[in-house]
Amino acid sequence: MGNEFQKRSSNLLIRFSADMIYIVCIFILCGFYLLKGYLRSKHEPPPLPNGLPIIGHAHLLFGGGLRLWEALKTISHDCSKAGDVTTLSLGHIKCYVLTDPDDFMTVANSCLGKGFLYDFAKPWLGEGLLTAPLTKWKTHRKLLNTAFNQQVLDGFLDLFNIQSRLLLEQFSMEEGKGPFDHEKYIMRNSLETIFLTATAQKKQQDKDIEFLHDVSNKIVEQRKKTYHSTLTKTSGKNLKSFSDVLLDLESSNGESAFSKQDVIDHVNTLIVAGYDTIATNLVITLLLIGSYKEVQDKVYNELEEVFGQSDRDVEKQDLPRLTYLEAVIKESLRLYPIAPVINRFIDMDLKLKNYTLHSGKNCLLFIYGVHRHSVWGEDANDFKPERWLNPETLPKNSNSFLAFSLGRRNCIGKAYAMMWLKTIISHFLRKYLVTGDYKKMLLKFDFLLKPYSGHNIAIERRK
Repeated sequence: MGNEFQKRSSNLLIRFSADMIYIVCIFILCGFYLLKGYLRSKHEPPPLPNGLPIIGHAHLLFGGGLRLWEALKTISHDCSKAGDVTTLSLGHIKCYVLTDPDDFMTVANSCLGKGFLYDFAKPWLGEGLLTAPLTKWKTHRKLLNTAFNQQVLDGFLDLFNIQSRLLLEQFSMEEGKGPFDHEKYIMRNSLETIFLTATAQKKQQDKDIEFLHDVSNKIVEQRKKTYHSTLTKTSGKNLKSFSDVLLDLESSNGESAFSKQDVIDHVNTLIVAGYDTIATNLVITLLLIGSYKEVQDKVYNELEEVFGQSDRDVEKQDLPRLTYLEAVIKESLRLYPIAPVINRFIDMDLKLKNYTLHSGKNCLLFIYGVHRHSVWGEDANDFKPERWLNPETLPKNSNSFLAFSLGRRNCIGKAYAMMWLKTIISHFLRKYLVTGDYKKMLLKFDFLLKPYSGHNIAIERRK
């Protein structure tokens, strides 16, 4: 009996000792984590608040797109309060977070390599401009600038007018019927427009990717059969499409700048990045216009000055005259940037205004945070298109507007997007009065910012 008791006591003691060792190890690890953060703060940006031992800030990102968007806003606000530069931890991965306009420019122009976030887009886009490694991007960006020159863009204006009228025909079935989801119409129309200018779950994602690549392949192959004759002109306008320019850069002997796969990857990027970003901005901008009657009236008055009472097509010379409409679009993009955060890889030790970023880490550049930075004034969170009409009401720092990113690796499609948005909105507001309530809108983050619910509008034909 005594031996049995002694044996059991010994086993309990061993288990207790093992548990104590385990607990001590946990405390040591936690202490090491906290000490590491303390030492880091002397040399690098301070840690973002609300981090946990071991997992860091990963818990903030659990959940779906709605929760993720709220987390991104919280991180952005916390970073701003901490001095616009902080360090975020995702387990063993350490990322810098920036919301300062000047530091943003320093990183954007010095570190051109994309970070880990873009790995999620590579199955869709291959190595198009958005996801291409730095060496390929440098060469291809210079060549692709020819696809976005003003002569090529001007050739799309007729198509933009045609597509705008088609969208209005689809909207006509919703006249006078109360709020409706305009996103479904806009997304379909935008995708058709991109196809013409570019002439979920793992299984579903694979099917979607296969469909996208199949469409891109067909576009490229069909265009190869006809693109040699696309330099013909109608009314003096160049009809060359993006895919034509890409095919000009691919030769059959394989010695040119673009391979067949390069052409397909760039077409994929044009389709996904082009239609999704522009369409989402259009959805939000129409909702904002419908929420502010005084803004809608000012846009309509400007349209009357340019077009009179006619419903004629938008022409090249009309676009620069639509200054207030452009201000509305920019203000929409400022408050709701479609790409609210971008990711760069820090490949060198980089001195900022107050801290040094060390090589080998990722940097999350929060466009959302810069767009609501104190440099915009006390009304930074308010929708005020008028701020764009007076240089005195804009930030002195020109790096404060980043809707199309910043620096050398900025968005190549900025002019294309503004032409499309000005054209379609000018058609829409000449025909319809729109009402909505942006305060009901819920947004989600799914690599890009997208409406989730509450974004419906109602339309009435103008008399």
